[in-house]
Amino acid sequence: MNNFLNQLKQNIETMKSENIKSVFTIATTSKQEDEPYLTPIRKSDFFVVCGCVIFNQSSLMKIIEIIDGTVNYIFVDSEKKIPLKIHQELNNIKDEIYNQANTCGLVETGNLSKICFQKIKKSKIFEYKPNDITVNATWSFLSQRLHFLSGKKISILGSGNIGSKLALKLVESGSNVNIHRQNSYKGYGIAQGLNFIKPENTVSGIVFHENILQATFMSDVLIGATNGTSIIDVDLIKSIKKNAIIVDLGKNTLTKSAIKYALENHIEIYRTDVTAAFEGFIYEAIKMDKILQQSYGKRDLGYCTIVGGGYFGANGDIVVDNISNPSRIFGVAAGDGTMKKELSYEDKEKINQLKEDI
Repeated sequence: MNNFLNQLKQNIETMKSENIKSVFTIATTSKQEDEPYLTPIRKSDFFVVCGCVIFNQSSLMKIIEIIDGTVNYIFVDSEKKIPLKIHQELNNIKDEIYNQANTCGLVETGNLSKICFQKIKKSKIFEYKPNDITVNATWSFLSQRLHFLSGKKISILGSGNIGSKLALKLVESGSNVNIHRQNSYKGYGIAQGLNFIKPENTVSGIVFHENILQATFMSDVLIGATNGTSIIDVDLIKSIKKNAIIVDLGKNTLTKSAIKYALENHIEIYRTDVTAAFEGFIYEAIKMDKILQQSYGKRDLGYCTIVGGGYFGANGDIVVDNISNPSRIFGVAAGDGTMKKELSYEDKEKINQLKEDI
């Protein structure tokens, strides 16, 4: 643990030396390992990012002590993947956290974000969902790598949180999706549920196969989405198309012999790179914070009321880009979530007055 904390401090110092906004992520995973680990430092044009993956809450307070106030933004995993174990460092805040739920005992599990929001005071903190970012990154890669997804046969081995979300996203894009998981009862249920959710006019569908070779046969894309189980072997690779792509979406989903066979036969293996998707999410989170702080809400100017940032305006409210410092008028609210197509004399007078003011 000491080596981990020392390396964490070094990473923070490296980020500070870049003289741009710094971001630190705290993530968890349901696949338990013995020790926490750090993620690589990534630099974009506007910020530098590093983070850690932890498997219990015992190290959380020490991490917060190091990063709070030394980085600009902290993104904490909001997904509940690990059981919450109250330890000495959390005793002083556990009642504050759990009494809010008005329950007799500890019902929350693995919610690191609630603890972080209680303890982090100096850095700006946001929640994020790493699994969703992974899904978006994989979809974006496949869409651009294949040019279009409609009509492609895509096999997903492992239909848990990530695999199921990706299956729905792909079938909505017109792909024919085959899924497989060890628990066939859950597998059939997931396929049925996703087919109910997909748009009514989507012709393609999601099919669950108990036989794994039936799931992968003649696929354009083979995706391993298991949680640390090496499920893709040589036989499965032999069953897909010659020009197919293999995506190692989980962790170590290919056997060593399968990797060797794929490389020898010039079959492309892709390890999900979330850089683009995560950078986009950081921009989104910071921009949303700015909207909520400056643009969102309503403001009474006396002669009219302005609304912005998506705030639902009443009939006659004027919709602007920023209620704190408006510079652009978008229209007049109709009171039903839409803009008026025809303006009354009173509406025009309000707009003219507002134009003079801004």
